[in-house]
Amino acid sequence: MKNLLFALLIYNGFFFFTANALVIVSGESFSINSMDIDEIRRIYSGKQFRLDNKKIIPLNLGIDNPLRNKFEQYVLDKDKDTLAQYWLQAHYLGHHTPKVFKSQESVAEFLSKVDNSIGYLDEETAQKFHLKILFRLKE
Repeated sequence: MKNLLFALLIYNGFFFFTANALVIVSGESFSINSMDIDEIRRIYSGKQFRLDNKKIIPLNLGIDNPLRNKFEQYVLDKDKDTLAQYWLQAHYLGHHTPKVFKSQESVAEFLSKVDNSIGYLDEETAQKFHLKILFRLKE
């Protein structure tokens, strides 16, 4: 039992120290250099559509992606059910949900090619694709 507990502590500690930070990113040509959490929340809730007089395209990962869950919990401060209910109501008011992608790599590719788009990735992926970091989640 002690060996199992020790192994779990080592594994969890290793996971904790090797986990990448969640970052909000854009392509390098994006005119904004940083964002605060309130701006991000307004954009991802469909309440703010423009930054620096340019239409913003927010991107999401798939509903079951662990990074999306982390983003919704710690950045948007909402759970899946609350967000689903919100978007159901917002849809009838003409608001559109963020575009959904299957992988971090597909989000990164889109961000690299489409101006004025923002998304969230782990920091390692953002650096690999040379994306501009606008916000870093402090854990």
